[in-house]
Amino acid sequence: MKYLLIAFAALLMAFTPTASVTFTDVRGTPESDNILIQWWTSQEDGIKNFAVEKASQLDNQFYAIGTVSPTGAGSAYQFSDNGIYKTTSSTIFRYRVRADGIDGSISFSKEITVSYNFSSSLSGVAKRTWGSIKAMFR
Repeated sequence: MKYLLIAFAALLMAFTPTASVTFTDVRGTPESDNILIQWWTSQEDGIKNFAVEKASQLDNQFYAIGTVSPTGAGSAYQFSDNGIYKTTSSTIFRYRVRADGIDGSISFSKEITVSYNFSSSLSGVAKRTWGSIKAMFR
């Protein structure tokens, strides 16, 4: 019985699909109060989800800011970084997309940088203030 279980486990591992992804492009576009991250894939196998990561300006480490479900090879994706309303000066942000495989593997897209020009207009200030007020009640 013990050998049967070992053989079954080995057989199962042999047929476990290996996750893989090919990113064809990754772009970031600053908008009035957010940054739109877009990426395209030409191949996706065994991908559980995509996580958009942003580098912290404090410690330069990447942190996940949101996830997107995969839809298959040849797909286009987008994610909006709405946390920009907290920015009080023009700055450069770094992003990358992480593909999490169902087998536990991880793949990364290329890193991109996006320049965000801070606007101190009344509407920009009002949006950032409203965003701060909403955050207090979450």
